[in-house]
Amino acid sequence: MRAEQADHDLFETLLRRAITECVIERLDHGSPGATDLVTRLRRYAWRAGQEQLSPQTLQVIASARRLLGDRPGTQRES
Repeated sequence: MRAEQADHDLFETLLRRAITECVIERLDHGSPGATDLVTRLRRYAWRAGQEQLSPQTLQVIASARRLLGDRPGTQRES
């Protein structure tokens, strides 16, 4: 079971890194698609809650949304 936890930690580390890199790219280069990225981040936030990911991962997602101008309490789009 310890190996399973290590895999889960690695997954979350990679997820946080990927989210951070996407947001930095968007902010640094003004690449189009911020609305699409915010929509994806809303879905990630919902899924992360369902999967009971770590508070650190949830915070990275929330911070990314905030940096892209998403307001708190905005509902996930269907």
